[in-house]
Order: sequence, then structure tokens, then C-alpha cells
Amino acid sequence: MSDMRMPSVYKDGFEKAAALDPDVAARYVEHTLIGDPLADEAVESLASADQRTAHRLVQAGMDRDAAALADAPEPLREFFARIENPPAWFDTTAIYAGYRAFHTYSDLFIPAFFVVTLQNAATLISKAFYTTGRVTTGQGPRRIQQNTRHFIEIMLPGALDRDGEGWKLSVRIRLVHAQVRRLARTSGKWDEDAYGVPISAAHLALASANFSATMLAQASRLGARMDADARAGFMQIWRYASLIIGTPESLLFEGDEAMTAHLHKIATMCEPPAGHESSVIANTLVKAVPLIAGIESERKRRNMELHVYRVSRALLGDELSDELGFPKQQTRGLLRWIRLRRRFDAFSHRVLHRRAKKWRGNNFVFLLDASSIEDLSYRLPDQLEAEKQTPW
Repeated sequence: MSDMRMPSVYKDGFEKAAALDPDVAARYVEHTLIGDPLADEAVESLASADQRTAHRLVQAGMDRDAAALADAPEPLREFFARIENPPAWFDTTAIYAGYRAFHTYSDLFIPAFFVVTLQNAATLISKAFYTTGRVTTGQGPRRIQQNTRHFIEIMLPGALDRDGEGWKLSVRIRLVHAQVRRLARTSGKWDEDAYGVPISAAHLALASANFSATMLAQASRLGARMDADARAGFMQIWRYASLIIGTPESLLFEGDEAMTAHLHKIATMCEPPAGHESSVIANTLVKAVPLIAGIESERKRRNMELHVYRVSRALLGDELSDELGFPKQQTRGLLRWIRLRRRFDAFSHRVLHRRAKKWRGNNFVFLLDASSIEDLSYRLPDQLEAEKQTPW
């Protein structure tokens, strides 16, 4: 791979990653120069439309309203036609083992989901969000709620059916990414020679690897015990969701957990060390958790914040936590204590079935509360900076 086609920030990391796996390293860095051609063309075709008109046309595509969609530009109609049907490999029966595992261990997937979000923030994925201010301004809690809502919807059986909410929210994210990409590239504030394409195909693949293989690994470290069918089912859920979001098939490795984890390792090596923008995003995410949980007491907010920092440090490791500017904390024995407590709770609930039902329900209700958000529509942002955007 020629240095002329490599964004400058990746040169040092690429050399190290290529020494371990030159093929995957080259594939990853090549995709930092690629966006999402299908979605990019669809969004570009709406550039001259006002937000209300664009929203109406996107809504028509989501709802399969052929009459209304007939007024849409050809690239938008082509976009919805191309994503209408699932690929032949998507087995709606096999993925149910993944759904069952998630709902059995929803209390462990909550922190696992949050920690992999921090792992995303530790890469250049954070740069686009820092540039928009979507996370670092008053819009931050809403952004986190949107992400959590998407996660919850995906993990409901049937959600990835064509008319399911998980499918629609995945398409929504894809179009929002394309719009942010367009706004960033036309703003004059993004240096593609240095950073590659904003919200690149490579970063979609890295995020996908985190939300699938890395999340399984983190949930397992917290005490989740999943058999091969459950892990494979979970991987296939995210393989299809990631495909809908616009991740290239070539970077999904057929949903193989080991290969996806390997991609994460190589991609992380290619990425530059976490810097100021990553630190700001990550710390903002941590501080937003008590707000989203609805905790009003300042003392309780601070206690929860410190607990989130501590669990995150235990899962991320000291090196990355220090790069992100997390407070120094002692974490020795914390994961073992969490696993033991979870094992004791599971034993108690097997004996006390009524308590078990309430316990699982409370965990899932917490997730629903955290993802509760009003006025979640298919509008696209009309400005790059969050504080200048018409609400969407």
C-alpha cells in the first residue's frame, strides 16, 4: 500500500500492525479513505431540499410508501431498493440464541455496551463527534440515549425485520452518518489527507467489531456464560445490523467472532493513541450516565460516576484509562467480585423464581428508561455544529 494513499495519522500505527498482519492492516487503512457510496449519493441528492422535505422523503422510504417515494430523487429510491431484502446468510432462527443470551445477562451487557462505546471514543471515531459537538454540548445525553435506544431495539426479536424498529433505526444512523460526512467534508474543517474520510468505512467496521466481538468479551469478563450457539447468534445479529448501517461486507468476516476480534486488534494498532478529543468525549460519556439514570442527588451522582470510572478502568486497563484522563483508582479484584456477586444472584434466583423474574425485569426496565427519548424521527442534521442545528 502506497504512503500516498494513507492518511498521515495512520502511518506509525500501520507499520506496527502490518508487522503482525499486513493484509488486514492494509484492508483497514484502505477503508479509511472510503465512506458509504450508496448512502452518500442518497444524501447528496437531498442537499437542495429543506429539512422537512428530506424528512418526508426518508420517512416514505422507511414506510415503503411507494407513492410518496416516487417524488424522491433517484439515488434515494435506489438506496432503499438496494437495502430492502436481507442477505441469504441471515438466519432469523439461529440468531435467537443470541437474543436469549442478551436478555439472560442484560445486567452485564449494560456495562459492556458502555465500555465498548468508550473504546470507540478512544479512536479517531471520536473526532467526528467532537467536531459536531453532538456529545460534548447539551445534546450529549440525547446522543447517548439515541445510541442506547438503537442497541435495545436491535436486541429485540424481530427488530431487524424490514419493518422492525431496529432495522429502521439502523438505516437512520446510516443516513445521519452520510449527512455528517457531507457536512464535514464541505465545511473546510476536516483534513482528509491527515484523517481520512469522516466516519469512514474503516471506523464503521471498528465500531461493529466493538459492538459484537468486543462486547461479548467484556460481558464474559463480567460473568456472562454463553455457549457457542449464543455467541454465534449474537455475532450474526450485529453482522446484519452493521451491514444495514453501511459497514462493508468484506470487513465483517462472515460474523466470525475470532476474526472480528482480530480485526479489532489490528485496527486499534493502526489508530493513533487516544488524544484530547477522545478524552473529552469519554469523560463526557461517563458524566452523562447519572443524568440519564435520573439521579438527582449530587452525592449519589458523584458516587455513580466514580463507580462507572472504576468498572471502566477495570475493563479498559490502566494504560488506555490513563490516556483518556480517567481518575486513578484501585481495581484489583473488582471483576472477580462482580463475577462472584453475579453468580450468587443467579443461584438465588434459580431458587426464588419470583424474585428472578422481577430481577430480570428491573434490569431491562433500566435499559428502557436509559433509552427513553421523545421525538425520535428520521430528520437529518442541517448544520455540522450541534448548537446550530435545527432539532432532529
